[in-house]
Amino acid sequence: METIDWIIVAGYLIFTVLLGLYFSRKALKSVDDYFVSGRSLPWWLAGMTMIASAFAIDTPLGITGLIAKDGIPGVWYAWSFVMGGAGALGAFLFAPMLRRSQIITTAELIELRYDGKSAAFLRGFKGIYFGVFANAITLGWIIKAVWTVAGVVVPDFNPDLLLALLLVFTLLYTTASGLWGIAATDLIQFVIGTIGSIMLAVFAWQHIGGIDNVISGFVARYGVETASEHLRFIPSMGTPFFVTFIVFMTLKWWGNPPPAITQRIIASKNEKHASFSTMLFAVVAFGFNYWPMIFTAMVSLVVYPDLEMAEAGYVMLIVKLLPAGFLGIMMASLMAAFMSTVDTHINFGASYILNDIYRRFIKKDATEKHYVRASQVSTVLMLLCALLVAYNLDSVSDAWYYMSMLTAGYGVLIVVRWFWWRVNAVAEITALAASGIFSTLLAPKFGKFVGYWDHIPHLDWQYRFLVVVGICTVSWITVCLLTQPTDKMHLKQFCEKVRPFPTFWGPIYREFPDIGWNHNFGRAVLHWILGAVTVYCFCFGVGSLMFLRFSEGILLITAAGMIAGIIFLTWSKDSVTSTGSTEKPPQ
Repeated sequence: METIDWIIVAGYLIFTVLLGLYFSRKALKSVDDYFVSGRSLPWWLAGMTMIASAFAIDTPLGITGLIAKDGIPGVWYAWSFVMGGAGALGAFLFAPMLRRSQIITTAELIELRYDGKSAAFLRGFKGIYFGVFANAITLGWIIKAVWTVAGVVVPDFNPDLLLALLLVFTLLYTTASGLWGIAATDLIQFVIGTIGSIMLAVFAWQHIGGIDNVISGFVARYGVETASEHLRFIPSMGTPFFVTFIVFMTLKWWGNPPPAITQRIIASKNEKHASFSTMLFAVVAFGFNYWPMIFTAMVSLVVYPDLEMAEAGYVMLIVKLLPAGFLGIMMASLMAAFMSTVDTHINFGASYILNDIYRRFIKKDATEKHYVRASQVSTVLMLLCALLVAYNLDSVSDAWYYMSMLTAGYGVLIVVRWFWWRVNAVAEITALAASGIFSTLLAPKFGKFVGYWDHIPHLDWQYRFLVVVGICTVSWITVCLLTQPTDKMHLKQFCEKVRPFPTFWGPIYREFPDIGWNHNFGRAVLHWILGAVTVYCFCFGVGSLMFLRFSEGILLITAAGMIAGIIFLTWSKDSVTSTGSTEKPPQ
């Protein structure tokens, strides 16, 4: 990096901190302002900050690792979530209910949905498990990506010092301004990150000479048959990856929106803004953002075919291709991707620490000012936990697979609990325990560490995932049916607040038919299906254009636009809620 590159990077960092600090006065009014922006984000800003938080510095490295192993079909690890809580299911079924719940964290939802000591225990456990442990693993692999990038782009600069500088800048505005500052800076970081990703893809295109040379390079690296499969959008039946693809599309996407997405949903102005922001996220994040990274990753695999760690090839292309000035922009975009994800995760991690551990179990009657200060301290603690985890991670893509295995089967329950009154806290505890225990027992690293790995059948990831899902599902359903259901009056209060669909709420619906049930289940399911089709049409339309299949690409993108129009028109035409009020889609 030359002087101009450092000037660009320094300018970006200073501007980001100043912008974040500008919003500190708004954020420090209350815990709600600090963690969910006073529940007043418009749909476009909530959606943009969702996109920015999902576009992390580790994302291109993880994508490169997936493509090196399984080609473009490997990206279905991410694309499968279009079906779930992070995509159309979240937008049209869960976003309205989550927004109506008025919670701050999904752990808080536990005591809204369940009752008794088991619910209190589960809330505290989830505060630690998801808010701290799982979140620290996510932050850990993002931090690890900084070391990978720094070791190639600025090899003479101490990577730990670079990381420390980035974290200090991020902490400055995150602790001072909460989600208000995060939302404002995320918007800028999204723009800079997208520019950098596209810019690198353009330079990679010029260097390799177009998509035809990428295809030739894949044939040279993998052979004709494997290269042909690696360049498909959907894997062929009978190929080794096809079973994994089926697991992705049938089981892996189950779950509510991830915590970062949920936080923005809860922070949105109202239910419709919550739904539209989630759909905006799905279209841009899944439909567009991956393609520049996919192309650059493919070029890196052709240019550097012999790397032991394929993920490093993406970073090596940055140094190889970008001239002075452009390299500074690219570094700023990677920093933006890093900071926009770190600020989100330490903020919502702190919300679990404060809301579901400290305020719930330790200090229940302090002032709002005290809790805001405690929130700032929790933010710093969350980051320290992540740093400890980062030093013990290997590959980014391996960490992605580990985290998806850790909660295999649990996602089914947290979807079902919105629709079936019989699910209780003990069943959810069982699901978490079964998923965590058996995914760990079947993990190769744990098995080798303990010493039994050589004495059990060695199953590929997709088959281990199926085993864990099966054990987990049978366990929680059995426990659910053998234990007492949640008290009916408690369920009545839950339903009054979130207004779920009455499907499978039989006894509660019959006893309390007038509490504002949402009778638009059929329309919500239709919008879910159409929403998923919209994202996939747009996604593969963009991919087809990248492969110069213009007719196919234009046709798919046009179809995506038409289906999105159908969703909007049917929403506008029939948007009467069960309470009789009418809401128009956000403009």
